[in-house]
Amino acid sequence: MTTLPWLAAAQEQLRAAHRAGRTPHGLLIHEAPGTGGGLLATWFAQLILCADEAAPCGRCASCKRVAAREHPDFIALNPDAESKLGQITIDQVRAVSEQLALSSHEGRGTVVVIEPAHALNRNSANALLKTLEEPRRDAHLVLVTGSPSLLPATVRSRCLRLSLPIPDRDQALAWLVAEQPQHRAAWPAVLEMLGIAPLEAVGADVPRMLALRDEVLQVLRDAAAGRIDVLRVAESWAREDLALRLICIENCLTARVLAMRAGARLQDGGLDINIGPALRILYDVRRLQGQLATSLNKPLAVEDQLWRMNMRAGR
Repeated sequence: MTTLPWLAAAQEQLRAAHRAGRTPHGLLIHEAPGTGGGLLATWFAQLILCADEAAPCGRCASCKRVAAREHPDFIALNPDAESKLGQITIDQVRAVSEQLALSSHEGRGTVVVIEPAHALNRNSANALLKTLEEPRRDAHLVLVTGSPSLLPATVRSRCLRLSLPIPDRDQALAWLVAEQPQHRAAWPAVLEMLGIAPLEAVGADVPRMLALRDEVLQVLRDAAAGRIDVLRVAESWAREDLALRLICIENCLTARVLAMRAGARLQDGGLDINIGPALRILYDVRRLQGQLATSLNKPLAVEDQLWRMNMRAGR
C-alpha cells in the first residue's frame, strides 16, 4: 500500500521527537474512521524498533517483523475474542504489564499498541493507568481510538495526544484512484456512503457498497413519501450490514444538510426531505449506532428506526 499523504505531518512530528530524545511513553492517536491510526501506530513501533539510523527504514528485519506482528518487542492489544461486548479485559492488560516488567528482547524498547483503546472497560483502564504512571524507561504505549472521550480523563492526561487530520475529498479520491484505478468511477459514490474514510473504502467490496447505497437511498425516498415497507426492510437490515446501512444514512443525509442553505430542501433523484426531519432522523440513527455494541434486539430496534423515518421524513 502506498504512503498515506495525510499522515506525513504526524510522522514528521514523531520522528523529530524521537531524534530529540523526547519520544512519548504514552501516545494517544485520535483518528477518524478509515484515516489510518493503526497504520501510524505500527509506523511508530517501527520508528522505535528499527535497526537503521534513518528509522524507520521499512526494509530491515525489525521493521518487517513489526509489520507482520512477529517482533518480540511489539505487542498488539485488541479486544478479547471471547468478550461478548468486544472489550479489552483486565486480564489482557495485566498480562501486558507483566511483560513490561521485563527487559526488552533486543534492547531498543517495547511498543504496545492498544486498538481500539475505547474498548478498555473501567477495570482494564484502571490497570493500564498504573503502567502509564510508572512506565519502564524504554516502554511506549500507543492508544488508538476514534472516541477519546470514552477513555478516563486520568488515562488521557498521561498521554501525548495526536489528532489525525481527515483528508479532503479530492485528496482521498486521488489516493483511491492511485490504489485501485479500476474503480475510478465508483469512488465518489463509495465515499458518499462511507464518508471520507479512504482506508475503509479501499478495503471494501465496491459493487456491494454501491448496491447498499442505492438500497438506502431508495428507503430514504420511500420514507419521504411515508411508504417504507417496514417489516420487509427491517428483516433484511437486521440480518446483515446494519452498521453499514446506518453509516450510509448518516453520511448521505449529513452531506445534504451541510450543502443546504437555511430553509432549503434536500433533493436527490426523488429524495425530498426537509432539513428538520433530516436532523431528527440523524439523531435517531446515531442513537441506534451507539446501541449496536449492546445486547440489542436488532429486529425490533430497526423496526422502530424505520417507523420513525416513515413518520418524520414526510413532515
